Order: sequence, then C-alpha cells, then structure tokens
Amino acid sequence: MTGSGILPGPHLDRLAARLRSGAAVTGVVLKMPGAALVELAGHVGFDLVVLDTEHGPAGGELLENHVRAADSAGVPVVVRVSSNRPEQILHALDAGAAGVIVPHVDTADQAAAAVRAAHYPPHGSRGFALSTRAGRHGAARTDRHIRDAERTLVIAQIEDVAAIPHVAEIAATPRLDAVWVGPGDLSLSVGRPGDLDHPDVTAAIDRIVTDAQGARNAKLCVIVRDEREARSWRSRGAAIVLYNAIDVIRTSLTSLASGTDAEAGPPPARRPLDKTREQEHR
Repeated sequence: MTGSGILPGPHLDRLAARLRSGAAVTGVVLKMPGAALVELAGHVGFDLVVLDTEHGPAGGELLENHVRAADSAGVPVVVRVSSNRPEQILHALDAGAAGVIVPHVDTADQAAAAVRAAHYPPHGSRGFALSTRAGRHGAARTDRHIRDAERTLVIAQIEDVAAIPHVAEIAATPRLDAVWVGPGDLSLSVGRPGDLDHPDVTAAIDRIVTDAQGARNAKLCVIVRDEREARSWRSRGAAIVLYNAIDVIRTSLTSLASGTDAEAGPPPARRPLDKTREQEHR
C-alpha cells in the first residue's frame, strides 16, 4: 500500500479545474475558531471556505484542525494570509490549504512574489517537506505531491489606491488565479472609510474590475453582503463570490431578534404555585 496525492483529496481538483475553466464558484469567509461552521459550509454545498488569518487567529495547530474539518465535509480551503511573506504562504499550504489569498498586493512584482512563494520550482521557490500535513506526514510520493501542487491557487487582493494603476499588470501575472477586490480597505485608502457606496469608492472598484477583466488567466473575486449583490456581481463577470459569514449570521440574528421582539408582546403573567408544587420546582 502506498500513499498518493496531497491532502485533502479530489475536491482540490474540482476547485482548481472549475475556476480555471471559467466556472463560477461560491464560498464563505470564516474566522477561526469555528470548525463546526467550516464543516457546515461544506455540508450545505459551498464550493470553498476562506479561512481569514489576516483578521483572525492564525495558529498552526488551529489552522490545521480547521482544514481537517473542511476535509471531513469535502470542501477545499483557501487561506487569507496576513501578509505577502513566503513563510506565511508556506505555512498555509503545508497545512493542506488549496491556495492562498494575499492581501495588499500593489504591484505586479508583489503578485509575482506571491506566486513564487506558493509554487515549487521551476515555477516558484516554495520550500519542500513531505513531513507536513500536505505531504501526508511523509506518506505521500514525492512526484505525485509535486504534480498535485500544480493545483495551488493564488489570489491577489487589490485594496489600496496605490495598486489601481497596476491592476492590469497584476492580473496578467502568470499563475495568478484571481484578483480580489477588497472594498473595506479600499474605501479607507480612498479616504471614504466604510462608505462602500460613495462615488469615489465605486469609481475605484469599477476601474479595478475593468482592468482585471482584460486578463487571460486571473478571474475576478468579490465579497458580497447578500444575494442581491451576488447576482449583480455575477452579471459583471465575477467568477468567485464570497459571503462574509459574520455578516450573514449578524443579519439573520438581527432579523430574528427584531421579529421576535415585535411579535412576542409582554411576557405572560406567572401563575402562583401551591406550596407542594413550589417545592417540586426548586
């Protein structure tokens, strides 16, 4: 009996193949800890889970356990690392992630550096070790592992004004799979923090989208607040649509709480218990 392939399995093939063929995929962005939510995302049918270690915990064992949870539900994980540092990209991929999202990519050189860090030679400079989880803790065959690593996805996040003049060059970077428009940081960089509907912000986003769509390989990735936004972005050619789990949960809970408060009315009057029943309830 011989080991083969990288963890977690064939769902990595499906994600890379679908995205690179131009198919639309839908994912959810989750912060750790939340292994049960990762599993649930797979069970309900999401195409991928993004684990956000830029704005959330990023511990090695914690990350590996969340990727294990995703594996159990057959959903691939892409990790948003906290910076464009090779060791962070390596850490995520060694844990078994299907790819990485690199924040604050402002130039084509930075995009190329991210790609190099994510791929083995001759396409990059990723460090090699089969003792990792991605290498089945030493049980994987070297040739199969390296060949399977060709599926690794690299997504560059465009979220700074400084990046806008370079979007076309960034999107044209060989082996860059997608460009993610980061509206939150972009609004801050534009000088309109949090005002995602301000004309300055929407104009910046529109230019990024226009320049990115001219690329042959890099797809458009966006984060949305609801289904209406998702449909709108699909019509604009977004291949990857991501829902922010905390936004979805907050919106749903707020709606439930508001509805419950409005309909419940005053609490029912408490009926007095006789002494015998009162003792039973103590």
